Amino acid sequence: MIVYALIVRTGDSMALSATTDYSDQSDTSLKENIKCVKTVANKAARLPDRCTLNLVQYDIHMISSLGVSYLVMCQSPYPMVLAFSFLSEVMKEFTTKYTSSEVSTVRRPYHFIEFDSYIHKTRQRYNRPQTLTTRINLSDLTGELQQKPPYRLSVTDVQPVQNGYKSLNIPQMGVGPPPRLEPLAWYALISMVPTVLLALLGFYRASSAIQVSSIEEYNGPTPIHALMFAVESACRLFQLYLLLYQSKYRKAESWLCLVVQILCTIVIWELRDLSIQTVFLVTAVFSHVCIITRRLQPKLPDYNV
Repeated sequence: MIVYALIVRTGDSMALSATTDYSDQSDTSLKENIKCVKTVANKAARLPDRCTLNLVQYDIHMISSLGVSYLVMCQSPYPMVLAFSFLSEVMKEFTTKYTSSEVSTVRRPYHFIEFDSYIHKTRQRYNRPQTLTTRINLSDLTGELQQKPPYRLSVTDVQPVQNGYKSLNIPQMGVGPPPRLEPLAWYALISMVPTVLLALLGFYRASSAIQVSSIEEYNGPTPIHALMFAVESACRLFQLYLLLYQSKYRKAESWLCLVVQILCTIVIWELRDLSIQTVFLVTAVFSHVCIITRRLQPKLPDYNV
């Protein structure tokens, strides 16, 4: 469920409005986590427009737009897509009700505290997903989160120190919850078969080239050719890994594998027939296309509706 919401001016972190009726105000753990919300808000000007921080019991989500940042703290099982939908509704209502000039001239904290009444009503709706009337928009928001996933702040960035909290270290950010890839397409499954077979063939050719190579065999394989066969095969197996598993630099690594295989093919060109070279190159390119077209899949939760 949604526990706490906060609206701040992005530039100087001036609090504009916030939840005033959150439950368990005597809960020390809850208070400490709310401090984390305020710590993230203090760094809003230096953060991307959409962020997520996963704590032990709670998740903090934030969006920024038109000089205002909107933050929400939810219990960890609460679906991320609903949290960002909540923030989007709050943002639309706030920008409709208050102009940018009004926001920029605020001089005291919680100047728009009356906006808490809207936050309260919206929070009640989102804490009962069965009654939500905005379900039809979740697919669009899910697609948007897939195309532009939120950055995840490291928990260590907001661990308490002696007189407050550590500053946020943006380079340590990563992508939201652990991402998953879409299910493999049928053509990607088929591509795995020749990839494995050609990799095994390449290792066999590498082994044979080492055994028969000789400085007297000018037209035969050399240790350099053996190395190229082995590197090419290793790249094929790495392509198989990239096809199956998510990696931070997945697309760049796939491009690198393809380029290395092409270079290896050029070096060992005279040791293969043209038709065989074509097969090797086509399968390498096809595996590369399968890798870069397999996208991340956000988990669309079960809302029991």
